[in-house]
Parts: sequence; C-alpha cells; structure tokens
Amino acid sequence: MGRFHFWAADTAGSSYYRAQLPGISLQWLGHQVSGGMRLPHDWRDLDTLVGCRVAKPDPTQMWRYFKHETATRLILDLDDDYFHIDPSNEHAAATWDKAMLQRLADNMAMADVVTCCSEPLAAVLRDYAENVVVIPNGLPAQLLGKPRDYLADGRPLSVGWAGTSSTVAELPEAVRALNRISRYPRAGGVQVRIVGISAEHAMSLGLKGRGIGALGWVPSVDSYLQACAEWDVWCAPYRDTAFNRAKFPTKWLESSVLGIPLIASDIEPYRRLIRHGENGFLVRYEHEWGRYLKLLVDDPELRQRIGMTARGEASGSIMQALHVQWQAALTAPVEVAA
Repeated sequence: MGRFHFWAADTAGSSYYRAQLPGISLQWLGHQVSGGMRLPHDWRDLDTLVGCRVAKPDPTQMWRYFKHETATRLILDLDDDYFHIDPSNEHAAATWDKAMLQRLADNMAMADVVTCCSEPLAAVLRDYAENVVVIPNGLPAQLLGKPRDYLADGRPLSVGWAGTSSTVAELPEAVRALNRISRYPRAGGVQVRIVGISAEHAMSLGLKGRGIGALGWVPSVDSYLQACAEWDVWCAPYRDTAFNRAKFPTKWLESSVLGIPLIASDIEPYRRLIRHGENGFLVRYEHEWGRYLKLLVDDPELRQRIGMTARGEASGSIMQALHVQWQAALTAPVEVAA
C-alpha cells in the first residue's frame, strides 16, 4: 500500500472534490493518506505527492526539489482551465498572470501525471503535459439515500442557484426568470434561494422581491450541500465561454445525487449529460428559463420523474466508483520515452 499526500491549494470546494474526497476514498483501499495546505512532517517518505494547481513561487520551488532530489511520484491536479480565464473575473485574471501560468506549465511538464476533471480540460492541458488523465469529481454514496418530497403540498416551493463571487457573472443569465418565478401565484408560493453570495450582492445583480433570499458564503461543503438539498428545482446558468466549456459539470453532479431536477445552460459540459426533458432541461435562449421553471413548478410528477431519473444515473458518480481511478493514477508505472 502507498503513502500519499494531497497538497491542497485552498480549503474550498476545489479541495473538497480534488483532495479531501479522493484521499478518503484511497484510505478505503488501504493506503496511508494525508492532506492539507501544508506538507506532512514525513514528506521525504511519500510515495506520491498530489499537488493541486501548483503555480505560486514557493510551492513551485518545493515541487522542483521533489522532482530532482527525491523519488516521490508527482501528480499535478487541475480542476479549471487557468489558461483561458474569463476577463470578467478580474481577480482571477490578475492572479493568473503570465508568470503564474508559466510556472504552472513548467510544473505540469515536471509531473509524472497530470490529472483533471473533464475531457475538454484535458484537451487543453495536453499542450503542456504528455500524460494527462481524466478523473471526474464524485460525491459520497450516502447522499443518494437522502429522501425527497417532490409533492411539496402545502409548503412553498424552493428554486435555487449556487455559486461564488468568482462565478456570479453567470447568474444574470437567469435573473429575469428567477424574479418572475418568485412572484408566481402558486398555492404556498415559490421561494428563490441563493447560496454563495450575500443578499446585497444578489440585489446588485437585479434579484429582488420578498420571495428571494440569500444565504451568503458557506465555508463547509457539507453545509453547502445540506442547504441545496432543500431545493425543489436547481438553476445552473452559464455563459458559453472557453473557461466554462472546460469545467466539470459540478451542478449536475450535486443536483443529481440529491435528486433535484436541474435546468442548465445548453453548453459543454452540461449538454453531454443532460437529455432534454428526460433527466433535466437545457436552456438555449433566455426566455426558456421562465418556461422550464414554470413547467417544473406546476408539475410535481415531472419534478419527481426528472429528479429520480437523474439520481439513478448519478450512482456512477460516487467516490466508491471512482477510487480505483485515483489509485491507478497514483500508482501505475510511468512510461519513460526512449
């Protein structure tokens, strides 16, 4: 069995999906695994180091030391296309400047394996590394068993959106429809719930009304999923940008495992997974957000059919089905070019 460390770049959702959960799943297979933003005290004894988006100067210096002075296998993991940052995300664009990207490219070239979460992202990364392996994100199997009330008799129906300050530029795609559905004359009413940004931020984007509430930033992913699990319909608007096309369809994973019907923008990667009208809805034009929201709000049987179909398909996206892929990436012999 191996001695592995997941060297996380942060403590947010990226670390949860690309470090914390994979580490736990490898422990199920008998490996000795540690993780965190710091290296362990016995870092010289590691069989494999998984570095999540190693690009800053100090981590890069340590990465080079591992490459040239140790026998540790190096895995560099990425979950976003940092080579195509959207200009609207000014903070990220400033962070990922030419120097940062050059260090990332150099560190990828030094890695024995580069892992990432989607095939479109892998296509970008293969310009910088020879051995790129796609390992999708997963969630714990126990979430599949969380019961759902699809009928919502006598209570308000809840429509949700989740994001962060770095993804909030996607929300305006659906703002008009969310405002309208919050005023929809349904018995019990319809509530719009926003997770990840403040109420003030939501209002600045045009979301307003008594039926709209914002929870703000939720630091724990478990608490975030618990909040989202209360929704009856999940909205995932995205602009058709190079950065978004390379993303993992995380909102599909989360909504499906929880059994919540999803309405998503008709872009990669969501169109690869959603069969329109069967396991979710795809939106091509802005006015369609309102149409599909109304369909799901009005029809509890449709909500149940869409949610249960998606949930059944999500059984292949649990960590218990993905841990062998991580094990292979962390232990398989590295082919050396002649």
